[in-house]
Amino acid sequence: MKIAIEAARQGMESNIGGPFGAVVVRNGEVIAVAHNEVLGTNDPTAHAEVVAIRRATAKLGRFDLSDCELYSTCEPCRAPDVIPPRPMV
Repeated sequence: MKIAIEAARQGMESNIGGPFGAVVVRNGEVIAVAHNEVLGTNDPTAHAEVVAIRRATAKLGRFDLSDCELYSTCEPCRAPDVIPPRPMV
């Protein structure tokens, strides 16, 4: 979560997006880190969690991230069947 918070901070400081960050983790390894990029890209789908999911799928070379966990600084936008929801800790 600390990594997601730092990503959110970087996005805000660079005026690329709102105060949101996300991290995709698999087996304890960070696969992708992202912050909100809506303002910088003019893409309303560039939420932090969506960007992190896109980066993770590119890095892993597959669309199925069911063995991954998504950490987000805010309630994530629901991407059905990509990463199943996990209980908040």
